[in-house]
Amino acid sequence: MIKSYIDFSRRNWPLLLFGAMLMALSSFGQTFFVAMSGAYFREAFSLSDGGLGTAYAVGTFASAMTLTWAGRLIDYTTVRRFTWSVAFLLAFACILVAVSPNYFALAVAFYFLRLGGQGLMTHTALTATARAFPQDAGKALGLIALGLSLSQGILPFATISIMDTWGWRTGWLLNSLAVLLGVTVALRFLPVAGDKPLRSRKTEDETETAPSLPLWRDARLLLTLPAVLATPFVVTGFFFHQARLAEQKGWDIATVAGSLGAFAIVQAAALVLIGPVIDRLGPKRLLPLFLLPQAAAMLLLAIASHPLIAPIHMLLMAISAAFGSTLATALWVDLFGTKELARVRSAVEAGAVLASGASPIVMGLLIDAGVSLSLQALGCFVYSIGASLVALGVRTPEPEIGR
Repeated sequence: MIKSYIDFSRRNWPLLLFGAMLMALSSFGQTFFVAMSGAYFREAFSLSDGGLGTAYAVGTFASAMTLTWAGRLIDYTTVRRFTWSVAFLLAFACILVAVSPNYFALAVAFYFLRLGGQGLMTHTALTATARAFPQDAGKALGLIALGLSLSQGILPFATISIMDTWGWRTGWLLNSLAVLLGVTVALRFLPVAGDKPLRSRKTEDETETAPSLPLWRDARLLLTLPAVLATPFVVTGFFFHQARLAEQKGWDIATVAGSLGAFAIVQAAALVLIGPVIDRLGPKRLLPLFLLPQAAAMLLLAIASHPLIAPIHMLLMAISAAFGSTLATALWVDLFGTKELARVRSAVEAGAVLASGASPIVMGLLIDAGVSLSLQALGCFVYSIGASLVALGVRTPEPEIGR
């Protein structure tokens, strides 16, 4: 397995490095990165936790709605031009955060951050990579996802140091420069040959310009969505409420924080290991199985409170999260082909953004209503098993989407 990775990387390292760098740059719009400025935002704009969370949720939901059509634009231009457009959008968002004079401007900045970072920058990396390696999508996607894992380990320390030294506004201005510089370097590794628009608006037939509604009536997509959206909802929700989970379980918060480090390490290792497995067995065969570690994690949280459950459930969730991030894009290539990849990915990614944005709110409301996180974990266990069973119905690709 290691030899196959080395050979594959040696042959295709420029495009893989391009994808990995874009995944790393998406961090500037990811929740883990934005959350590091939370205390500064609350102090500067006199916000409560709920007020800040509401602004972030609104920006997240609005970006998800935009992503359903914006993600498809990559079909009508070159990857190079699209990447530059996304980079300028994300850099503009960072500047807008830095100069925000009030709460409303900050909410608008969150919208552009989420759209440009977690939304379009990730979308560009995954779509370009999956198109380039349709037969080795699992392996390629697993490798470029390491870029995000690496940035999750490095950026928090660097960002906190910068904000403590020069202030959070200066820090966000520097973030905009980092985005533009990073994309400039990344595009040096994008091969020029073959970088052409996938579609032409002048030559599209009626089927290709049809509205997105038939896509959401496609049985294959509907059967996969419950499983694909489960991990963004569950992982984000329990990450967001980890302090409350520690309180309810009687755990030291340091134990939970240490478990987050284990999550990142296991996820990175799993990303490397599962790529060849997906390519060998096929994403449809693995779809009903990838949520089982997450289901086990939820069952453990529901029935046990021993401190060892903290790292164990994180490790199990990391495996499902790694599988899900790579499996989904490979699945869209398998079911719908590379020509429809951008359309399907952007629609599903919008759903994933909505799920990750909704889970902290839903779980928080349930906590306020007296529903413990242990009981919520039991519900997530039942849902994960149910979604896996539904995924068994995914069949061979049909000739047309929406039929």
